[in-house]
Amino acid sequence: APAISSRDTLPSITISVTNDQTGASAAVTVPGDGIAHKIPDLFRGSAIDQNGAIIGTSAQLIKFSEKTHCFFQNVDWIINLNGKDLTYADLDGQKEVAIPVYLNGFNLQCV
Repeated sequence: APAISSRDTLPSITISVTNDQTGASAAVTVPGDGIAHKIPDLFRGSAIDQNGAIIGTSAQLIKFSEKTHCFFQNVDWIINLNGKDLTYADLDGQKEVAIPVYLNGFNLQCV
């Protein structure tokens, strides 16, 4: 009889969000299962939680593989990250300045 192979385990992906204006940074680890995670649920009580407001200027993949794809999404505002050539993202989209972004309305998904 053929051997039964074990199920593939989901990768764990770690992402750091930083507020470059305050120097605060926090990292979270999520499974690479494609399920949306609400940013306030992930970062509540962390260094980037300012009295309930989750504020960041940049995000970076910390633990990932080349196949990793993650994105922050707030309706039509999508911020992509991937393990191949986009491991860092300026959240406001303006590389010259660090404009804080209110992240409470965002979800994070990774595969």
